[in-house]
Amino acid sequence: MFKPYHQRFLKIKIKSLAEESRIIRREEKRAEEALINALHYHRVWDVRRESRASLLAYGYLRGQDISQVENKAQRDYLIDKRAMSIVKKFGTAPAAKGFEDWLQVKV
Repeated sequence: MFKPYHQRFLKIKIKSLAEESRIIRREEKRAEEALINALHYHRVWDVRRESRASLLAYGYLRGQDISQVENKAQRDYLIDKRAMSIVKKFGTAPAAKGFEDWLQVKV
């Protein structure tokens, strides 16, 4: 369901996002108050959402069931929309068609 070689690219993206989160958390401890809030916001809202969307797309493209990827998580429209764009970028055209149905499966 992946385009050739794109599974590796998506895996690297997931690892990079995890490392970015660790780096930001480390920098929050060193920064002054105004920067701490900005870094925290970026880590929690931007990096975390992108990580979750990437992991959803990765699990779907690998053929995993949604219950294997997320356990009883609430659906978030923005994350689902971003995950769909990641599936379209890294997956084949037929793969993108079944993604919304995959999200609707009861966890």
